[in-house]
Amino acid sequence: MVTSYPPERHVLRDLRFMFDEHGDGMSVAWLPVVPEVCTDMGSVRAGALATLVDVLGGGAAATAAHPNWIATADLTVHLVRRVAADAVEARARVLRAGRPTVGIEGTLHDSNGASNTDERRLVGAATMSFSVLPRRDINPDIEATRAPGRSSMALENSRLDVPLLDALDVRTIDAARGVVEAPVAPWALNSMGAMQGGVVATLVDAAGEVALRHATVESLVVTDIELTYLAFGKVGPIRTAVDVLSASARRGVARVEVVDAGSDARRMVVARVTAGRLSA
Repeated sequence: MVTSYPPERHVLRDLRFMFDEHGDGMSVAWLPVVPEVCTDMGSVRAGALATLVDVLGGGAAATAAHPNWIATADLTVHLVRRVAADAVEARARVLRAGRPTVGIEGTLHDSNGASNTDERRLVGAATMSFSVLPRRDINPDIEATRAPGRSSMALENSRLDVPLLDALDVRTIDAARGVVEAPVAPWALNSMGAMQGGVVATLVDAAGEVALRHATVESLVVTDIELTYLAFGKVGPIRTAVDVLSASARRGVARVEVVDAGSDARRMVVARVTAGRLSA
């Protein structure tokens, strides 16, 4: 039996994404910039941007793979400057669509209402690949949910009331080793009943930030995030561990591993993050 996804209370609704299907191979989405999705340094959290491009790219990949379904295999987000607008715009296009994988390329821009894309300042770039899977009854029918024109997952009461990490119940266990954890909660599940891919990226963001801040004693923020997804996290808590690869006053690089602690520490993700200082 197909159930409605996402449910009424869900991270993908509360982030208040807006979508526009151009019908020309280009997909566009916007994330409103509110304090709840920002770091304590005022920049939009890399994990929130990873969630935006994961959802946008996932929709484009699912359309390309139809009638099959998809799961995120790899995701990379590279930020070159902080968002300086009331929304961030993501643009995605399919680079390759085949039976084993779908490849997506995306860009991130300041969104200030300009009608000309060239007037939107580039703030980052993204690449994604998605594994093509047999569609199951629990997966949404992408053809029924996507249509040309603007749409939103948000409902009238959808919004974040607390910072994103607090909403996900992310807790720091050991800052020096980058051990943070979060439960697998209905608010943050994907359509297959596992922690949503962008939420996992947000956990990686949090782990890299806390470990590199501890190593450098600087208020760095994650600017680059590269993830390889290996398995779903369905039991929880989902837990991270960080190896700091390099650290200086202005930049740090770390390897992050994510496991499902409640499922015999099953390895879910390996990632690399870079933290630094984003210019305006």
